[in-house]
Amino acid sequence: MSIIVTNEITVPAERAEAVAGRFKANSKNLHGLDGFEGFQVCQPTDPDDSRWLVITRWRDEEAYAAWRESKNYAKSHPDNPADEAKRPLKGVDAQSVVRHYAIAHDYTP
Repeated sequence: MSIIVTNEITVPAERAEAVAGRFKANSKNLHGLDGFEGFQVCQPTDPDDSRWLVITRWRDEEAYAAWRESKNYAKSHPDNPADEAKRPLKGVDAQSVVRHYAIAHDYTP
């Protein structure tokens, strides 16, 4: 069964629109990846909360690991400071909390 990988990031209110736009623009890098099943970027509804949740769904841990090693990942997560402007989270606190979950039950009406 699929796995879910979440990433909780801190996005300042003044960067919200730009960050949402960067994720949208970079979503094309995920299209067609083997084992990729979808993702959501969730913005908090509480204006005092700056913690966003990025949720990705993968066929299995191996598919997720392959993406982490791919050119597509490197393209949107550059290590080179000169490429900082290309990152979806430019200007966002680099601290994040990443968690992996196995789906114990899935129901979609």
